[in-house]
Amino acid sequence: MSYLATKRARDFRRSRWQFIAVFVTIVLGVIMFGASYDSYQNLNVSYNGTYDRLHFADMTVTGADNGFADTATSIPGVEIAEARTQADIPFSVGDTVLLGRIVTMPADGQPQVNQIDVTDGSYLAPDDPTGVLVETHMAEQFKLAVGDTFDIATGAGWTTVTVRGIAVSPEYLWPARSRQDFFSLPGTFGVAFVSADAVAAVAPEATTNQVVMLYDDGVDRQAVDSAVTDAANSANAADIMTQADQPSNAGLNLDLMGFEQMAVAFPILFLLAAGMAAFILLTRIVYTQRSQIGTLRASGMSRGKLAWHYLSYGLILGVAAAVIGTILGIAAGWAITGTYTGELGIPDTIRELRWSTAIVGVLFGIVTGALAALAPALAVFRSSPAEAMRGEVPTTGGRRSLVETVLPTLRRLPVRWLMVLRGVGRNKLRSLSTMLGVVLALTLVLAAWGMIDTVQILLDRQFNQIDLSDSTVLMDRPVDASEVDAVAAVDGVAVAEPVITLPATAKSDGQSYGTQLQAYVSGTQVRGFSTDGGGLPADGVIAGVSLRDEIGVDVGDTVTIEFSTLETSVTAPIRGFIEEPMGTVLYMNRDALISALEAADPSVPGTVLQNPTVTTVAAVFADGVDRSAVMESIHGVDGVISVIDSREIYDLVQQYMGLFYAFVGIMIAFGGAMAFALIFNTISVNVAERSTEYATMRANGLSNRRIAGLITGENVLLVSLGIIPGLIVGYLAAAWMMSTYSSDMMKFNLEMRPSTLVFAAIAMIIVALLSVIPGIRTVRRLNIVEVVRERAM
Repeated sequence: MSYLATKRARDFRRSRWQFIAVFVTIVLGVIMFGASYDSYQNLNVSYNGTYDRLHFADMTVTGADNGFADTATSIPGVEIAEARTQADIPFSVGDTVLLGRIVTMPADGQPQVNQIDVTDGSYLAPDDPTGVLVETHMAEQFKLAVGDTFDIATGAGWTTVTVRGIAVSPEYLWPARSRQDFFSLPGTFGVAFVSADAVAAVAPEATTNQVVMLYDDGVDRQAVDSAVTDAANSANAADIMTQADQPSNAGLNLDLMGFEQMAVAFPILFLLAAGMAAFILLTRIVYTQRSQIGTLRASGMSRGKLAWHYLSYGLILGVAAAVIGTILGIAAGWAITGTYTGELGIPDTIRELRWSTAIVGVLFGIVTGALAALAPALAVFRSSPAEAMRGEVPTTGGRRSLVETVLPTLRRLPVRWLMVLRGVGRNKLRSLSTMLGVVLALTLVLAAWGMIDTVQILLDRQFNQIDLSDSTVLMDRPVDASEVDAVAAVDGVAVAEPVITLPATAKSDGQSYGTQLQAYVSGTQVRGFSTDGGGLPADGVIAGVSLRDEIGVDVGDTVTIEFSTLETSVTAPIRGFIEEPMGTVLYMNRDALISALEAADPSVPGTVLQNPTVTTVAAVFADGVDRSAVMESIHGVDGVISVIDSREIYDLVQQYMGLFYAFVGIMIAFGGAMAFALIFNTISVNVAERSTEYATMRANGLSNRRIAGLITGENVLLVSLGIIPGLIVGYLAAAWMMSTYSSDMMKFNLEMRPSTLVFAAIAMIIVALLSVIPGIRTVRRLNIVEVVRERAM
């Protein structure tokens, strides 16, 4: 082994903990890149694999005129257009009644668009009109198997159907009823695929006609979308939905967006921190070895060879960390992919070994190590033998700190505290690096912690300030005043109100947005509205704020609201916008809606809106009651077929957030590890550089305790100076991260608790205090005689 190789090995061994800290930080950064990027790519391929195999629709048009399928087929770029019928009607499975959905399919073979994957049993058959296929999420929830039966509601009453098979549908990989009803409580929503005969007897106001389309390969999707939209609007379509807007697909894409962002933003933070830590460490090594460098240069060693020697420190560190981080990152990405697809029931789990991930991961580590070592190596290259052999001779005198200049009264502090203040400015590069490390650590921690705060606060707002109902009651008969009074009369029910919910499409100037309209009684107590008056206007509509951008409208504009199930439309002015965490819904006063529909062309009488598939009863319970007992009593009311607990929906959403919380928790833990590694490295270098100074203090009688106080005070002060800018940058980063998740389905503007900022700042102080412990122990173990002798040489 050459002299320089031996020297490098000894340097690694001598500063092993600092090198390990840098190594771990680079490994974590590369792991985060590999895991998040591979998860993003694998999930994207898995979703698209299922979509391609089952011919997922590129466009779905609802409520267009009869014959629109033929019109769509004639549009250039549209390969296939198929008509089908969909209806949301009650299902009765065992003791449970739910509002389910039936979708028609050809009985003699799979459709060409939106095929299904029959995982158990067999497909529909022409000679079995009451045989159905049950979507897998519903089958799992109710433990349905081939041969089991359940009932569906038709105009003629309950009809018994038999499960012919269990199926996976590309439309319900995530079982969302609509973009506005994204989270459905297990047992309250299910999908069955049926033949056309099963829909024939369903009440017309519950059914909608749809046309689903596939495009030709390689077409300009945006151009075809535009052409189909124009044709659909001309055919009076109630809803026009691209593949990207399809509820299940849009929901799954939110996860993909999260992984895509984590694949770039978070690894860069780690690698920046690792690069700074390596730079500080290598600069310190070069600084303390100036005499050796001068001797080697004077002995004839070339500048290039010596510079390459110090550059190799960063390269070796970066390559080793990158290789290990890449292997672990790819393995973690594969594990995350399997966890997600298994949890969501995605039939195609595709894990691919991408050389691009490995190459970029390794390059990340190599570039980080090389850039960190470049400046110290160039310093060696530029130094002259005489200058290097001079050693650690200070070239400037002491000076007052900036704080003392701003606050002159601080000059009267004891000398030991003046040493702390002035120590911060002695090595400005090291001090700035420490502060920047704190900023990076807080950015990572707050970006992750802000996600948790936002989700928790907004979900609490959605279910405790906006949706004030405790339960939703479904009836088997028209819901009129007597039905509402019967629910209100139940002991423990404080308020009962009828609520109208209709599929609706808002249109303005050729733009349309499919949503739902909810109508409440004047002065409703089951829904909270953040309007000026705290309630609904007497006329017109209020809408989710995203509608402003979706169709380009503002307060005072008039929108056309089409109802596909009622086959009519009304016009109404927009009276205001409200910002809700979930969905972009239209709201109207119930009496105003009834009057508008009665005056519409064609007219819809108010009695139609009493249909149980349109109107439900929302109930608010009295404080302190036994919720289960109250709901059981409501079940006993004549005509009630189902009671949905709103609190269980809240619990369901929290459950769905379990994986989200787990990943964000990992980000917070990684941020803490990064902060510790960086601050530990900086403090260790600080102590090592000033070992002679500390040894001299001890030789002059300064106690270990007093020296420990100086070390702690100086480094805690440095960390404190980085906290304020770190909190600002971290908050802005968290706001940016949350804004990328916001859409018309979920409005996730950052909501961060003040306590989070306080706890994050305290956490950085605790990390600083823990990080100085090794440095203090090093000072206590200093051999005063040896250090002073080295200084005198």
